[in-house]
Amino acid sequence: MFGIREPNRGTPVNVNSEEIVERLDKALTAIFSEDGKRTVTYYLTNKYGVTLESASRDPSKLERALTELLGEVGWTVVKKAILEEFWSKKIGMDEMVIVEKASLREAFGFVRGLGPGTLLRP
Repeated sequence: MFGIREPNRGTPVNVNSEEIVERLDKALTAIFSEDGKRTVTYYLTNKYGVTLESASRDPSKLERALTELLGEVGWTVVKKAILEEFWSKKIGMDEMVIVEKASLREAFGFVRGLGPGTLLRP
């Protein structure tokens, strides 16, 4: 409200959706195995209308769907794996507050070249 308004805020610039989808796929496979990932993505698509491609553009839909599907604790485990994949960094159990506060939109921005922690400082 009182800061400088960014005209393109919320609109990804130079989106590399293919790489985001690839990393999401890899993170989900790491958590669920290949068969489990297929089951989860089936439910995401058929019950919640969320594909990995649409999640790359609107991560909040992925977050809502996985939270409903897996519960808060399950979503936190999956979110941690996604963040580790995007940040190329292991997140320790003592750093779970970072996972809770982190934004997938920011993590996806890392693929776009913004770097981890641009909006979140631990």
